[in-house]
Amino acid sequence: MYRQIVVPVDGSQFAESALPLALALSRTTGARVHLVSVIEPVPTVAFEDWGPAAEKWTREYLARLARGFEGRAGGEISTAVIRGPIVEGIQEEVARMDADLVVMASHGRGAISRFWLGSVADRFVRHADRPVLVVKPDEGDESSAEGPASFDNLLVPLDGSDLSESALTHATAFGELFGSSYHLTRVVAAPQLSYAGEMNPSLLEEFRQQAGAYLEAHAERLRDRGLRVTTSVTISPQSGWAILQEAEAVDCDGIVMATHGRTGLKRALLGSTADKVLRGTRLPLLLYRPTA
Repeated sequence: MYRQIVVPVDGSQFAESALPLALALSRTTGARVHLVSVIEPVPTVAFEDWGPAAEKWTREYLARLARGFEGRAGGEISTAVIRGPIVEGIQEEVARMDADLVVMASHGRGAISRFWLGSVADRFVRHADRPVLVVKPDEGDESSAEGPASFDNLLVPLDGSDLSESALTHATAFGELFGSSYHLTRVVAAPQLSYAGEMNPSLLEEFRQQAGAYLEAHAERLRDRGLRVTTSVTISPQSGWAILQEAEAVDCDGIVMATHGRTGLKRALLGSTADKVLRGTRLPLLLYRPTA
């Protein structure tokens, strides 16, 4: 269960849009909410008082933010100011706090018109060693988003690998806080399958049946625990796009997935499917990077 939730903030309303969901989780679990802001060296700033001034402003900002959310958390609200590179600073503070979860917005420190996915969230998720819940604020509203009132239905993509299945543990731990149901989906994604299906429809149906049986085996194990589970199989040459379409089709409130699956851990960055989902979804996305 969550005991320590870290929320990186940088003074922007976009970054703060992660706070309502973090506070909701805290109220449910009693977890501490730890607000972290990083002061990154700015070589172009010439005057020597910049560092102390930036730290003073940041500490005051975090104190105001914490006071503003008093009574809305289930546990303590604490703060920390870190100096150094942003991503590395957040990683070190997350490790120091032994955080169970990081909740962060995908935008911050700059205009919404910058690259689709905020560079800080992008880089952090690629190397995080614990679950990260990414929240995406509405581009048309710079106020702090309240996020979904509940997570009634969670989508969990699987691809047949142990790595992708590792997300099930995190999905059920998260979903139990909200009484969620679960929709397991698998995309039969090899591009050649579409061509093979045109040549031999029975071959495509065989792949679909195998994928369906695989999902049902996992679903039955979850149903034995009293959980509500549905499944679906999609044939598509583009896994990321298919997952986004399925999320919309089943009207889910969030997506939980591993950042690596069948491609394994040879990639230094996000698995390509998780990367596409991360960039394309407007839903809260709980990502877990398997370490073995």
